[in-house]
Amino acid sequence: MKIRVEVDNQLQEPEVTIRTPAAVDVDQLVKAIADAEATATRMTFSQRGQNYQVNLQDILFFEAADHQVMVHTATDIFLTRQRLYELEAILPVNFRRVSKSAILNCDQIFSLTKSVTGNLVKFQNSHKQLYVSRRFYKGLKETLERKG
Repeated sequence: MKIRVEVDNQLQEPEVTIRTPAAVDVDQLVKAIADAEATATRMTFSQRGQNYQVNLQDILFFEAADHQVMVHTATDIFLTRQRLYELEAILPVNFRRVSKSAILNCDQIFSLTKSVTGNLVKFQNSHKQLYVSRRFYKGLKETLERKG
């Protein structure tokens, strides 16, 4: 299999084209891609000894504290054995590192406030808040401005 990436500054979003020989079962190829996409939208985390499948779109942020990584949704907190750097490598582009101890879901941000005491993110439909370190503030702000 060959993979070729072309950078085109005229495109607004990534575009994927698959070229295949006639002998390949196209329906099977489409099903495999759909299955991969479905599994990529959910991850398994634990809570009180039980495992739960959580949709990535429901996650507000990941936070490392006391040698464990907590997964915050609007209503729950789950645990994962994965480290932040491992999560950062596999999460979709809408997840962004905002401090040494946190990764947040940019799609869930309600507001970003800069003040003398710190940079605070508030989330949609939740009372939860997260501080953004000065080092990551500018990149996060640019991402939100591009998103509109």
